[in-house]
Amino acid sequence: MAQWRGFGCVVKHLSRFLRENGIPHHVGAWIEIPRPGNPRVAIWVGHWAFQKPSGPARIKIGYLVTEGRVKREGLKWLCGFDYIITPSRWVKERLEEVGLHVDAVMPHGIDTQLFKPMPMPKFVDVLSVGIWESPFDDRKFMRRVVDVAFPYACHIHTRNTVPYEELPKLYNMARVYLSLTACEGFNIPVLEAMACGLPIVYNDAPATNEIAVGIGVKPTRVYETQGLVSYTIHEPDFARIREELHRLLEDPKRMEELGRRSRERALQYDYREVYRKILEFIH
Repeated sequence: MAQWRGFGCVVKHLSRFLRENGIPHHVGAWIEIPRPGNPRVAIWVGHWAFQKPSGPARIKIGYLVTEGRVKREGLKWLCGFDYIITPSRWVKERLEEVGLHVDAVMPHGIDTQLFKPMPMPKFVDVLSVGIWESPFDDRKFMRRVVDVAFPYACHIHTRNTVPYEELPKLYNMARVYLSLTACEGFNIPVLEAMACGLPIVYNDAPATNEIAVGIGVKPTRVYETQGLVSYTIHEPDFARIREELHRLLEDPKRMEELGRRSRERALQYDYREVYRKILEFIH
């Protein structure tokens, strides 16, 4: 996705953390920490299905994600990592189902000094940020946001139209953040919205429910898609989510309280703190 979403956002903040801690490194297809002659550590950030570690690095780290089952077809290259790190317990469990050892859960980090509450007018009632490029992305259910929010004003942000540093203004222009996504390995937009002090209404599905503070609504059913890259779909209960969203929008006091709790929880995921875990594997 755009705006440094997903893997790009993770690489951006992980690289920044290494730089601020005085660790020389190179960012290319992955992050390399050099030593004289060749890389000392290589960190691959991305989906399990596309991680095939190779090259001369002495230590190979996979910072891996998935939104569904991990297939045994990937074991050959996944066993090439010296260490495997996941951003959520849910991803850890998927990797362990095929017999892989996960060395740590290290949540994705964001900059809570950039993403923060701002004194801005609220131009829309409901905001949702997520990928939608084709029907392939329907697992995020971005096309259903209007139905769930109606008749309240909403903004659905799916394309690269806002510079990354301006995204906090986008979040702060809304009263409530809505997440309908049916599968996630983490959920960076929810965390960014929480850091900006927005109350969250969300489909109570992994791994969003590991970080979200707000009103979660249980999915109606769970099923698996087919293919090498498969998705575990936790189908949202649109009627219940709509009911909870509208009830919240009519309760300013509750919105304020949930927004305060969102910000407090998000501070625990500042990249300066969560990425300290990586130091255990690269020194």
